[in-house]
Amino acid sequence: MGQIFIGLGVLLGLIFGFIDGFQFIAALSWFVPGIISGILFIAFGMMYELLEENNAFLRELLNRTNVETSNSPPAKSKSLGKSKSSLSSLSGYKMSSHE
Repeated sequence: MGQIFIGLGVLLGLIFGFIDGFQFIAALSWFVPGIISGILFIAFGMMYELLEENNAFLRELLNRTNVETSNSPPAKSKSLGKSKSSLSSLSGYKMSSHE
């Protein structure tokens, strides 16, 4: 699509530029939008291809890993014990100047 837009922009610019002699503004008004829209279509197409390629790689990596499915029971998490620490062992501690 991008190559078609670029080609049509140049072709229509030449056609409408040579209607009454060569009119640079008329030709330029077809050249610029045709080239810009063609470049945008090419860029979006390249980004879409890269996105599809990344999606395929990620799906392959997901299939290679040992991922638990939603049907299996969730794994039990390891108990962390008491989450609050006691600061009583630090009472009366004084830092010396060399520490």
